[in-house]
Amino acid sequence: MVFGIPYRGQSKSPKAPPVTPPSVASDLPSLSIAKIPWHAGHDYELSKLPPNFYYLASTYRRWAREHRPVPSSIRWVADFNSVETDVAILHVDQWTYQEPAKRFLFERLKRSYTGAKIVINHGCNMLDGCSSSQMKEMLEGCHVVCNSQTALELWNLPESRFIRHGFSPEEWPQTDYSSARMLAVLAANTRHPLCLNAEGLAKARESVSIDVLGDDIRCRSFDEYRAVLGTSSVFFNPSFASANPRSRTEAMLCGLVVVTTNSHGEDEYIENGVNGFCSNDLEELIDFLRFLQDNPRSCKEIGMRGRATAQKFFTIESFSEQWNDLLREVVA
Repeated sequence: MVFGIPYRGQSKSPKAPPVTPPSVASDLPSLSIAKIPWHAGHDYELSKLPPNFYYLASTYRRWAREHRPVPSSIRWVADFNSVETDVAILHVDQWTYQEPAKRFLFERLKRSYTGAKIVINHGCNMLDGCSSSQMKEMLEGCHVVCNSQTALELWNLPESRFIRHGFSPEEWPQTDYSSARMLAVLAANTRHPLCLNAEGLAKARESVSIDVLGDDIRCRSFDEYRAVLGTSSVFFNPSFASANPRSRTEAMLCGLVVVTTNSHGEDEYIENGVNGFCSNDLEELIDFLRFLQDNPRSCKEIGMRGRATAQKFFTIESFSEQWNDLLREVVA
């Protein structure tokens, strides 16, 4: 079964992006950023940037403490007018245009904040959600950050760029491969089953045993989440419309073998059978899962090479440098 998007064929050898050594950002700590909670994992990494963060506490969005601890560096305010800030970071995904609560909150904040605005577009309009023209209308006048090159090209928005996720590798200890457990994070009863490919996950579970985080396994803290990763061996991502899901990279950083679709540049760093597996053919992905299930020694070897690749490709240094450059441009 091919997922309805062009199959890129043979994977390429993994290539780490060039990393520019962080400069002494003496100007950035003096900046102040207004923000609301969104994806706790992404917010957690953003909080490592030099500027001061002021989070708005008076919306329906809350920091998901079960996903990440609240950084001590951020401050909470009742409204954006109570503190002077240089730029606001707002958030949308492909469903914001049609979902009243998200859209009302975004438009209210965009209208009320008179300074410069950066919008992180977490989605991709590959399958569902709003059109490029609708997104362009909604984000007019804002700088935009996308989570993958594919999403950047499909949205085709002005003043936009792709910034790859970055992580601190020391926060992601290697799994001990004590269990052959396979993980996924896409529950079949999610609100957007088409984008998440709930059907593909269900079909894979007919052939191999896959535990679903958030459904079969529930974690109450960041430590519990990492403990689950630390006793697992494989991570399966059947979604081809999700722009670089963070959970997949987190698993790879822990040494789990990633078996994933290949629609957001995965073949830039994954070589099949060497440091993971990527394909847009569901049957082929299931065959990869079966192979890993039957070959635990190969699973460990591939997982360890994948971990080394992730540590080079998803660096917090590159992530921070690109964000620092964007903040300088926007504020200037």
